[in-house]
Amino acid sequence: MKPLLWVFLPLLVAYTTALGWCIDRWNAPTDYFAHCWLVPFIGLAVVLVRRQQWRQAPRELDWRGLWLLVPGLLLHLLGAALMIDSWSAASIVFTLPGAACLALGARRLRGMWPVLALVLFAIPMPIYVEGRMAYVLKEVAVRGGSWLANLAGADIVRDGDRLSPQGLDGALFVADACGGLRSLLSMLTLGYCLVFFTGPASTIRRVILLAIVAPMAIVANVARIAALCVMARWFGVPFAEGAGHSIANAVEWLSLLVAMISIDGLLCRRFTKSSGPPAPATSDVPAGAPTRSLAMPGLALWILAGPLLWLSLYRPFADRDGRAVQIPETVAGYAWEVRTDEQQADFQVALPRWRELLGTSDFVWRRYRDPKKHLINLVALYHDTNWKSVHPPRICIEGSDMAIEQDDLVAAPWLASAADASDLVVSRIVARRRSNTWRFLTLSVFGTKSWVSGDYWDFTLHHLPLALLRQNESGFLLRVESPIYSGEQESDAELRCREFLQHLLPEAKRLLQ
Repeated sequence: MKPLLWVFLPLLVAYTTALGWCIDRWNAPTDYFAHCWLVPFIGLAVVLVRRQQWRQAPRELDWRGLWLLVPGLLLHLLGAALMIDSWSAASIVFTLPGAACLALGARRLRGMWPVLALVLFAIPMPIYVEGRMAYVLKEVAVRGGSWLANLAGADIVRDGDRLSPQGLDGALFVADACGGLRSLLSMLTLGYCLVFFTGPASTIRRVILLAIVAPMAIVANVARIAALCVMARWFGVPFAEGAGHSIANAVEWLSLLVAMISIDGLLCRRFTKSSGPPAPATSDVPAGAPTRSLAMPGLALWILAGPLLWLSLYRPFADRDGRAVQIPETVAGYAWEVRTDEQQADFQVALPRWRELLGTSDFVWRRYRDPKKHLINLVALYHDTNWKSVHPPRICIEGSDMAIEQDDLVAAPWLASAADASDLVVSRIVARRRSNTWRFLTLSVFGTKSWVSGDYWDFTLHHLPLALLRQNESGFLLRVESPIYSGEQESDAELRCREFLQHLLPEAKRLLQ
């Protein structure tokens, strides 16, 4: 065991911050990843049960593990440098099996890979991916649940996320947490454990069970929403929101569990595969050999662990707020439209979530209108050493109930004078709102005092050397969006966005001084 510490202990040190981020996400109020707490204990239990079987294969140094270990460490380095913890956490999927292959050898790893693959179910997805999946699943649950409830005679009227029994007061509101993402992830984890750690090692059984887990979880959540609608019809909305909600949740989980175990039992009997005679035991290599063999890679990992830990822990946030709010209230003839009290209240509720996602509070979201009532939506975000604040524009657009039709980088000679740069490109996105027929055109740029571009990856490569050295270079993201009104062409909306961005960019750069 001691030789293995040469490899795995420096990795544990290097991933201290990434593991902390994982634990924070496991404890998130949404409970999407609460099941992840069980994954390490399941893996440990399987290792303890099967350790004698795995020891039959010799332990040996296998340099092929570097094919996974090196890319994983590079991804972790990039994530640590740019302070994107989700990238660092995702790299564990590569570094853990790579380190295991390096330290144990492919022959011993052959029987251990299902345990190592468990890490896939313990790594939380990035917040923007989580939000997108939660939204899609909620749409399926709301539409399917209302249809099924009406099929049962509940007479439900659907208005977005609200399901109202016709003729009754009150309505059921389907929140993101009720969309089915939590049950889907939990059932996928359970299904994986069933097919790889119990029953016969049949490929057909594994494929069938894993293929039906996701549809089962989605259908069960749709049925739960339909049942709540029926309860609201017959027993009233307060009952459905209270005791009925708890009953429906318990029945859903119990039904999924019983169904999955029952189906797995049937598959085990139908597709039983003989494991054949046990493999002859082979003696392990001498205890001293791995120590000498792992000394070199272990030393290399210890040398890397220090800089990776430093990059992860040393985050010199300047936290200079107050720049985005200084964006002029009038730009190119467009005047800032102050929110109503209700809109302001909704904005304040969403604000903590945005701050968590962006890692900064120095941003604004505003609506501007010209005398003809043409609308311009503006997102302006400033950052200092927190480079994770700047992100591809399509992430927020897709997270705002929008389906992207076009996503291009286009030349912007019309912006060259305002940006004081040549060969400039901007991000141009055309998107359609899913809930109606509205279409929008968006232009976005990233910038610093001396550099402007609409290419996110150009931005990343530009800042990476500075990020690695933890040097400060303040910058911004500007996203300008306008509707494509009825009877208009895309070019009309683009012309408005161009004019607005031309006048805004010099002001945005000035605020960096």
